Amino acid sequence: MFWRRKRDREPDKDGTLLLSGAWTADIWDRKPIRVPAVVDVDSFLDQSPMPSLWPDDAEFNDYAGGDDESLRRMWVMALLHHPDRDAVVQTLRSPHLEDVTPHAVTVADLVIDSPVAEEAAGAVWQMTDDGVTVVLNVVLNRGIVSSGHSPAQADRAIELLRSTCPEDRLAFFEAEAVDEDERTARRLVDLVAAAQRAYKGLSEEDRERWHDLRYVDGLLDGGTPPEGLAERVEIRAIGHRLNDEGGFALMRSVAARAGELSDRRMAERMLNMYWDSIGEWMA
Repeated sequence: MFWRRKRDREPDKDGTLLLSGAWTADIWDRKPIRVPAVVDVDSFLDQSPMPSLWPDDAEFNDYAGGDDESLRRMWVMALLHHPDRDAVVQTLRSPHLEDVTPHAVTVADLVIDSPVAEEAAGAVWQMTDDGVTVVLNVVLNRGIVSSGHSPAQADRAIELLRSTCPEDRLAFFEAEAVDEDERTARRLVDLVAAAQRAYKGLSEEDRERWHDLRYVDGLLDGGTPPEGLAERVEIRAIGHRLNDEGGFALMRSVAARAGELSDRRMAERMLNMYWDSIGEWMA
């Protein structure tokens, strides 16, 4: 996190300093950005025309020069990495902070580990649901690339977001703020119940197909499953995915959680049959 970095030097005589780090590549290129050492963020971001982040970079200026909206969005990214706490807090409160992915990811990092975590959590709730989802993906390590923080940090961030969440968005937050395995277990509970209802309405021929594992697995490659078999196919698809990701141990863990979430552990009992012959799973 940027709070762990020290200034390379005191501000220059012109009252500016250089910010550097790998995050600059998310804007354009990995090279330092010169910013005011002391800044009134609202006044700075309200400028028109907006100044260039790299005045001497002709290629960058050909790309972004004159586009105040894009430049303002980039400057928000830079100011969120400012070493002065007040500058960061001002930026978090700015109406120019958006729920675009680069902003949301940076705010998520601040929620996870920074002296402005509480202010950053408040800023999250100024975002749309899409922006909040990006933040939660970072906090809960749901992206392709690991966020690089510990489970303890994630837990603290989730509690902070929960404590600052407006009441009218709490249901959305609680639905989103679960890890992938929990989401999968909840989905399986619903699928098992729906599959059992669908089975009752199947013809004898379709019931034979239902129990034919080769037939069901053959539907995983695409196409629309016959009416009444969609849930059966999705349950098998989830089983195969879990097996690929973590083998029998992960399948067992998710099935057990689905059992805890269902009446008389019915989902777990049915998964024992539904996942037969997936990896090491045997009914």
